[in-house]
Amino acid sequence: MKENIMDAACIRQIQKGNERALVAFYNRFKKPLFSFVNRQLKDVQVSEEIVQDIFLASIDSMRERREIESLSAYIYAIARHKIIDYLRKKKIKKILLSAIPIHIINSYAAHLFREDVQREELADSIYRVFKKMPHEYALIIRLKYIEGLSVSEIAAKLSIRFKAAESMLFRARKVFSSLYFSLKT
Repeated sequence: MKENIMDAACIRQIQKGNERALVAFYNRFKKPLFSFVNRQLKDVQVSEEIVQDIFLASIDSMRERREIESLSAYIYAIARHKIIDYLRKKKIKKILLSAIPIHIINSYAAHLFREDVQREELADSIYRVFKKMPHEYALIIRLKYIEGLSVSEIAAKLSIRFKAAESMLFRARKVFSSLYFSLKT
């Protein structure tokens, strides 16, 4: 009962925008939540991203003034749903890729990675695509694939939410792909 009262006080403070309450909430759940997620997924990087997503989802819910009786039960319920979503998406990708005949994959790979394409030509093509892309898309592609940052690191660097960074990266990939293949035709 005492924990529920403390949880309610913490939620009220977060709803009021109290940063100390937010930091306390984060510090309280970060390690056990990461352990819980990583035990299921056995992938540190993916687990870190999912934990960040869990925190964002729980904070958004708190700010929407939803009733939460037990903060611990609530955040672990979100964690279970996020893990299931991740595993479901991973399984769908595996099924889709396994359904493609190997000769199609090999011919596509041969087309993409022709031996006659030299590094300079490839670098030049990428440079021309970056020049045609909107600046923020070129930037997020560079951060992800050249500097090797995770989506959560990109979000922090650009001062945007994780989901916004994820969406921007998705759109940037589509634009990059479209521009790159239009150069080749």
